[in-house]
Amino acid sequence: MGKMIIIAASNSSLSDRERADVVCSGNDDEFEINRAIESLVQGGTVQFLDGDYYIDSFANEDHSAIYFGFNDGNARVINIIGDTENKGYNTRFGVTFHVTQKAFVEMESDKTYRVFYGCAAKPEAPGAFYTYTHVNNVNFDNFFLYLYDASRPVIGIDCRNFGSSFIRQVGVYTESYFHDRFMHVKPGTPGKGSIGIYSCPESNDEMARIGYDTVNVGGLYIGIYLNAIDHLIMKTCTTARCCYGYVFKGSPKTLTMINCCDEGNTHLPHFSGAGHLTNIDFNIERFNADFIPDDPDGNTQAYATEETPANWHGFISYTLQGKAFGITHFWQEGHGHNFQTINLDHSRICRSEHPEYLENYFDPATNRTLTWNGKIWVDAQGNEVP
Repeated sequence: MGKMIIIAASNSSLSDRERADVVCSGNDDEFEINRAIESLVQGGTVQFLDGDYYIDSFANEDHSAIYFGFNDGNARVINIIGDTENKGYNTRFGVTFHVTQKAFVEMESDKTYRVFYGCAAKPEAPGAFYTYTHVNNVNFDNFFLYLYDASRPVIGIDCRNFGSSFIRQVGVYTESYFHDRFMHVKPGTPGKGSIGIYSCPESNDEMARIGYDTVNVGGLYIGIYLNAIDHLIMKTCTTARCCYGYVFKGSPKTLTMINCCDEGNTHLPHFSGAGHLTNIDFNIERFNADFIPDDPDGNTQAYATEETPANWHGFISYTLQGKAFGITHFWQEGHGHNFQTINLDHSRICRSEHPEYLENYFDPATNRTLTWNGKIWVDAQGNEVP
């Protein structure tokens, strides 16, 4: 585990403030946090005690707030851990980071800002074949991160310059997300650069620890951007009330999702490049279009799309609750043809009204297995079966 630095918030309990190594003031808390990270030259843990931490500026490399530097080219593992598990939106315990209105007012619309971010530089490689990875391996556990709103190009956790990153029990939201959700308020139209999590690219080198466990994002333009992932496993993750819950950029390696949720987003996932996805028990919820954010580019193509159709392949099984935006199945017509896609809600006692490409149905009246070819039902010989 290495060295541990304990940080308390300005509103932490008296006993927590007394046992902390550092007590934040509630203004520009990112400076105290950055000093703690910089001191962990051999790695270690920054333990945050229950309370609210306020981020007022983005003063580091590439407009980042909490920054993991080059560390003289020496590799390290740093754990960012909250003290008490946040149970829900209306609790009064747990660790919450707030990116404040003050920070947002100073942002420029043509720049991208990052709350958690790592140094882009890598140590010099000893040869053309062997390439060092980024020096910071950063794991996040057990906290909420609130952005003032979704109007600015802010990425909550930007992992692209981490050697590896495991994220567990973390939520990234707008400050108004839970109020808007449970009071049935339509969220504001998000800015296109607001992203909850941006993944590590191609970073699972043998023993590297990569995975997302119970990660939640709400109210942004993109919930989770999976950038050329490498053997990533996601479990019980949810994106809600975003324009795109999930965006997948291609990778030659596999991605596996288990019991994840796409809830009240404007579009189903978008896929670019080429890659492989196994998505088991994907829960899609579209209950009321009045409470789903508008995409600044328009709300067309609500179904899942590929930038280049048939470039991605794999397996998807899903359930669908509600039909907001007219969603009745998963793929936009002509997309997803290299996936086996199964709607788990179908009873199989009759043909589906909204079949997926290459979906099968056994017709007991004729003892034939029928297949949906994207346009019509056909038998094994390719004959149309009315």
